[in-house]
Amino acid sequence: MAPRKYEEIVTNFSSPTLVLAGPGAGKTYLLADRVKRLLDNGIDNESITVLTFGKDASQHMREELLNQTGHFKIEFKNLPHISTMHSLGFTIVQEKPRYVNLLKTNLKVQADDVAKRLLFRDAALICGFSEAYSKEAIGCKEHGDCTEEPNKKKCIICSKYREVMAKCNRLDFDDQILLACKILEKYPDILEKYQLQSEHLLVDEYQDINAAQFHLIELLSRKNRKGLFTVGDDAQSIYGFRGCDPKFILEFGDNFQGAIVVTLLHSRRCHRNIMEPSFKILKSNYPAWTGEPKLKYHKPDGDTPYIWHLPNELLEAKQVAKVANSAIKEKKEVLILTPKKDFFPILTKELKKRKIPHTCSVNLTPERLQVVNRVIEWVQDPNDNFKTRLVVEDFINTGIAKVPGADKDNRSSSTTIAKRIDEEIKIAKLWESVSKKNDLFSVIKNYANPYMTLAKLQEGFASIDETYYNFKGNNRGEFAKKIAFVSGVWIEPSKMVEDILEVVKILKDEQPTGTGSVRLLTLRKAKGLEADVVIVVGLEDDIMPNPRANNIEEEARLLYVSMTRAKEKLYLFHCFKRPRNISYGPELTKKPRSRFLVAIGRKSEWKGTYKVKS
Repeated sequence: MAPRKYEEIVTNFSSPTLVLAGPGAGKTYLLADRVKRLLDNGIDNESITVLTFGKDASQHMREELLNQTGHFKIEFKNLPHISTMHSLGFTIVQEKPRYVNLLKTNLKVQADDVAKRLLFRDAALICGFSEAYSKEAIGCKEHGDCTEEPNKKKCIICSKYREVMAKCNRLDFDDQILLACKILEKYPDILEKYQLQSEHLLVDEYQDINAAQFHLIELLSRKNRKGLFTVGDDAQSIYGFRGCDPKFILEFGDNFQGAIVVTLLHSRRCHRNIMEPSFKILKSNYPAWTGEPKLKYHKPDGDTPYIWHLPNELLEAKQVAKVANSAIKEKKEVLILTPKKDFFPILTKELKKRKIPHTCSVNLTPERLQVVNRVIEWVQDPNDNFKTRLVVEDFINTGIAKVPGADKDNRSSSTTIAKRIDEEIKIAKLWESVSKKNDLFSVIKNYANPYMTLAKLQEGFASIDETYYNFKGNNRGEFAKKIAFVSGVWIEPSKMVEDILEVVKILKDEQPTGTGSVRLLTLRKAKGLEADVVIVVGLEDDIMPNPRANNIEEEARLLYVSMTRAKEKLYLFHCFKRPRNISYGPELTKKPRSRFLVAIGRKSEWKGTYKVKS
């Protein structure tokens, strides 16, 4: 990876190119500039495709190119194809949907992860396998390295899952890519069409692809490898849990003959004293890292990270609120980042106490109200099989058709769990009667001689449906009553009062963001964002790295990404004491700080009223 000047990188049209671009290196500008150079060199915009990681990035790219007061000033008629990879996959599937047992009319993406897990479980149970095998099938599909082996349980389950999805004329997030590749391999004319559109293929966030996405990129760029131009940073690969693998960026030179790999040696967001400590975490915990770049820093050196040791989670939350309050008074943007959403309630409570405007990335609505919401969404669209299936699960978990043992843990006897699984098998087999003309609700409603649980489901759906449409006369007010009874959420009036008061509180406290606002997110949700001040909490060694993740390298990359959101100041907090519902480890006190903080090589500053060892 010999250093190259920017001009050499952006105008390299003679070989496949990977540009390693770290946090705030200017990769969006680079990709937009690449498009501009191609157009200026007479390349037809119809032969340029830009693939981004998310919809927001696609929109940002369009705005960057079209901005008539900006650097590029491209006319709308000259815009290239710009989309997410999954959106492109969906477009390709629409070319020949019947080949993958779908119809073009009303073809949609099923994006609810809970519904997806339920359908995979149903598929496994229909095939006579346990729920555990459904999880294996999901993992395999998300990695995208699908070699179909008819005798393997996970492949049998996946086939049944797709059969159910086809009955609903839906495909999921992963199948947008997997099925697109199938169609491209089967139909040379369709492959050629999209290869012509991708003679110059620009790919953002290359570190976040899985095997199926790599296959799609390889197919599209096969006609003109020299036009392949990718940007990414292996140190920011943080989506292994859904199948993404940094090996694709690390092996770019091996995968594409004659490729060059270069580094964009700029840091426009973070100053030296934020970048260098974050590099130490990678050096100690990510052996395959492409290495520390010799960056040109575009900001003066600022403060080193504040590493604070707090007595407990309450005082941690108070310090977070104090730092955030001080920052917004100076009109600063603040990110508060947590390893998981369980940190949010205590943090939001302290922010509200100080009347600090903030937003939270997680739905804090009480779970009972979320159940009610799913029932209301269903009754407005009862022919939607996925909404029906979600409500069925609610009814057998807590509602009118309750079947104990849902968690299948040691709180339930083996007999209870066996009965629960038996009921789940019966419900799963209802899909066998579903077709494109006969939805799941109709199957349940018209089922003759129903067994007890199904009879209760029929009763529940019928009463909700009837009182929703027949609300006059003696039925006035019955709809709300039926929801409370059928879903099992508000049998006790105190529970309804509790939920309503909580929602009123949430609505009352909600304030708009703007200059000097605070955003509260999990670490992974911070990808692509930046703020003047970043506060990371929960940095004990039994939380970060997450011992259940079983991937220290990705956990190190995750903290690296989180730290490098900071433009000016970075705060890293860990506690002496943490409750068991937050921690993964057995210790409640004397909790060791994260090994990632140890890697930084600086002592923590104690922020309590008594002394302890860091």
